[in-house]
Amino acid sequence: MTNANAKGFTLVELLVVIGILGILSAALFPAISNAVMQANMTAVGTRGRDIFVAITGANTEREPLGLGNVWPKTKAPAGADTGSGEPDIADKAFGTAEEYFEFLYDGKNIGKTTWSPYVAGFDYGKLAGAGVSSQPGGSTTLQKEYVMWAIGANVRDEMEDVLPILVTRNVDCSQLSSKYEGKSATKVELGTKFSTPFSNKAFVMVRKGGAIFKARDKYSNLKVIYQGQQFDLNPSGSGGNSDLDPFQYLTPGGKETPTGS
Repeated sequence: MTNANAKGFTLVELLVVIGILGILSAALFPAISNAVMQANMTAVGTRGRDIFVAITGANTEREPLGLGNVWPKTKAPAGADTGSGEPDIADKAFGTAEEYFEFLYDGKNIGKTTWSPYVAGFDYGKLAGAGVSSQPGGSTTLQKEYVMWAIGANVRDEMEDVLPILVTRNVDCSQLSSKYEGKSATKVELGTKFSTPFSNKAFVMVRKGGAIFKARDKYSNLKVIYQGQQFDLNPSGSGGNSDLDPFQYLTPGGKETPTGS
């Protein structure tokens, strides 16, 4: 009695198997990409929320001491201490996001006994993720390529809680609004100035009230971003104050004034 000869796959059978695997991979790729995107958006949102909590915690600590809040300003306030020493953060004007975050963290003194950040619970790791690299160790000056957030400047307590106060840098902040009447659904462009994080596919924001808002590009319109709420961040005329510094966004490398409507 003889054993039957073992047979392997023929070339045609191998090609069929490879074809089936290719079809399955193509079908699963969108689902896998979506899961990765969602995970990155969640992680980025958590880091933004951590920055928000750190800043609001510092503001709560400073208020009974008679000190101004640590939200960035684009112009030194009237009566600010302009002596020869290092100014307090509430008395200092900032022109970029990286300049502000470095000062907030006392970056120039990292590793020294004099290092004294303005906030607890914040470090440069909160500025990275989803394709944005972390600031290399040993660097004393924070560079814009390592900052994934734009941050609102000249923030006042009376501003609406729906206002995005931290925005991933792939959002064109000039297309956000300083005055919104509750109806426009104009889309805000994504990925035009920075391809990371999320390119033109998604974005993450943290609102003034502390809520995390993350969404796909489909929902990057003013009506969704502001939840249809009306507001005017720079009031003037009757009942207003035209002397207030206008609300702006400090971005990596510069600042932008929201003019969308």
